Amino acid sequence: MRHPFSKSPQTPQTGSSATPAATPSRSRHRQTKKRVVIALNLAVLLVIGAGVAAYGTLGKTVTLDVDGRKDTVRTFGASVGSLLKSQDVRTTDAAVNVEPTASVSDGDTIKVRYAKDVVLAVDGTVKRETVHAATVGDVLDELDVDPAPGADVSADRDTRLDDTGSQVVVSNPKKLTVSVDGDDRSVTSAAPTAEGVLEEAGVRLDENDEVTAGDAIGRAALVKPGDDVEVVRIEMVDTTEKLERDLKVEYRDDDSLEKGTEKVLEEGSPSEVQQQVLLTKADGKVRHRLVLTSRTLEKGAPRVVVRGTAEAPSVEDGSVWDRIAKCESGGNWSINTGNGYYGGLQFSAATWRSVGGPGLPHEHSREVQIKYAKILQQRSGWGQWSCAAKVGVG
Repeated sequence: MRHPFSKSPQTPQTGSSATPAATPSRSRHRQTKKRVVIALNLAVLLVIGAGVAAYGTLGKTVTLDVDGRKDTVRTFGASVGSLLKSQDVRTTDAAVNVEPTASVSDGDTIKVRYAKDVVLAVDGTVKRETVHAATVGDVLDELDVDPAPGADVSADRDTRLDDTGSQVVVSNPKKLTVSVDGDDRSVTSAAPTAEGVLEEAGVRLDENDEVTAGDAIGRAALVKPGDDVEVVRIEMVDTTEKLERDLKVEYRDDDSLEKGTEKVLEEGSPSEVQQQVLLTKADGKVRHRLVLTSRTLEKGAPRVVVRGTAEAPSVEDGSVWDRIAKCESGGNWSINTGNGYYGGLQFSAATWRSVGGPGLPHEHSREVQIKYAKILQQRSGWGQWSCAAKVGVG
């Protein structure tokens, strides 16, 4: 029998959304967990804030200038050396504006300059130097070069040296002479090259013209104070010319003539040719002649000359010529009596010249007088000397 106050069992309702009510102990647990999370977040924020404060206090901002390339760097490094190492900046062959052991301060500028070769040309004098410079201005300062007012410098002072090909040209105003087209004139110019000087002087150049500046050759030649900048006008001329070839000579032996004597049998004639030539003229004068084509107009003929092969009489003392001279002039080879006859063999001036004798006979040696006497004897015989018969010749 069921008790009259007891509750009848209830059949569970499926699909119901009702949940049991929370107990006081579970609520207290959730509040505790929330406080822990907030505490942890506050701790993390305190750590981050402390880190930021430490970064701001210990970090330094410096400017790193490596051969003119500037970067802003944030560092915790204590020394210049550690900063350079951290930035992979080598210091071999380099100049640094502060010691590597020096401490780094906020706002510092650290300059690193590597050694490099530079070609410096000042007023035409060229030198190769080793410098620790980043810009053209640094080079000029390091090598103590002070361009004069109005000087021509190959680049601005703040131009990086790497951008100039490591070449710096300084040309101060200087007095020069410009020589062109037969005219010499004095100019003052700061142009570094011969071509620049000529351009300032209003001289126009043809592509073939030659230019020199002092001992230097070429339009790009650097000029020095006092140089003569000279222009040679080059002209190429294609033309046709007629010319005679050198006369050919044909020699023949003749035993009827004494050795050393010659006689022309045939005068001959030179050949004539027509040539197309390319002439190279320098200031109007032919410097080079190139034959392009050649054609013979006249064949010509050789000159024929006979040469004696017979042995000549002895010219030693006591020879036939000495005997004639003894009779003609008493053997005085240098005599000039004033009667129109000269020398040991008493030549007249006209006869002497007819056989090719130079000057007058008495002005020459015995041997020379005998040489031309033989020519006369071969041509006209012994009868030219009245004494010849007296000494047994003729």
